[in-house]
Amino acid sequence: MSENVLTPKQKKGLAAMLTQPTLTAAAQAAGTSEKTLYRWLALPAFAAELKARQAGIIDAAAGRLVQGLAQALDTLSELMTTAESESVRRAAASEWLANCLTIRQETELEKRLTELEKAAKL
Repeated sequence: MSENVLTPKQKKGLAAMLTQPTLTAAAQAAGTSEKTLYRWLALPAFAAELKARQAGIIDAAAGRLVQGLAQALDTLSELMTTAESESVRRAAASEWLANCLTIRQETELEKRLTELEKAAKL
């Protein structure tokens, strides 16, 4: 759905919901009531626009995380090999191993899901 089908008040409410920590704060920022925000959330166009904007925010955050991966790995690697504190070296190594295992599990899960989707299409 397009943002164009929303009223100016709904657009203000939408923006507030994306920037405020609670629905109460969003209602205050938008100059409306929580009851009104709940009513708008039941509207397909409003809910779809909120979901689309939230997805955009998550995609942007994921992009930032990916951009910092090399630096994060460099930092962990450096800590594993050069930190004076044994507990810091151990924590960095543990973090490195945990991340490796997570990536492996997620890669395997994605592979299995892809295979299931292919089989379901047959």
